[in-house]
Amino acid sequence: MSNILKKAIGGLLDQVLNPSKVLCLRSSPSSSMYEIDLHLPNVNMEKWNTIKRLKCKVGELEYRDYTPALWDAEKRVCTIYIEAGHDGAGSRWARQLKVGDEVLFGDAHVAQLPAKEGRILCMGDGSALGHFLALKQLTKNGSYPMDAAILLHDHYQLPSILTENHSEYTFTMKSGADRFATLAEWCSTKDLSIYTSIYIAGNIPMVTALRKKLKVHSGIQAKIYTHGFWS
Repeated sequence: MSNILKKAIGGLLDQVLNPSKVLCLRSSPSSSMYEIDLHLPNVNMEKWNTIKRLKCKVGELEYRDYTPALWDAEKRVCTIYIEAGHDGAGSRWARQLKVGDEVLFGDAHVAQLPAKEGRILCMGDGSALGHFLALKQLTKNGSYPMDAAILLHDHYQLPSILTENHSEYTFTMKSGADRFATLAEWCSTKDLSIYTSIYIAGNIPMVTALRKKLKVHSGIQAKIYTHGFWS
């Protein structure tokens, strides 16, 4: 595609995207996990009743989907988490962001909340962190108690907001670990009969393998929700 045509298409796409602004960036020197606060002035977050995904422009004709993990509806500010340890377009974009930068975004797909009240089990890799945090914020903990396991492929210094306010989350940090095997082992320690809903999210082959394993488990009565983000 010629540069002129790419610029023309990019310009048309930009016209249908919404603007946001980077308010704050947080990461530790030894970590590839970026915590980014965005101000979305044109978004009414009080109406959110599904797990949202933002399709962010990360380069010329390059877009990546990220989940608002935490948000303040009154201030119209949300937080997204990005694992930027690999050399992808989204990772490169996250690493060069600065406070005050404009981020263009559109609506991506959404994920539904549990069909009925009851205990929730969540399993995923680092790309599912925002997904599960959003699920928690959108449900009342008394009616939807949660157990969650997140496999991270780096030894992150996790933000204090995660370690102090989300005791139901188990963070496992194993560089090079097999995603399916690690989460399947954690899952085997749980009484799966007590859950009403099970959410699996992250790497697509991992999500598929875990779903197949759970579907043949005789003790599960839960509805299984799966969301693959990358392969």
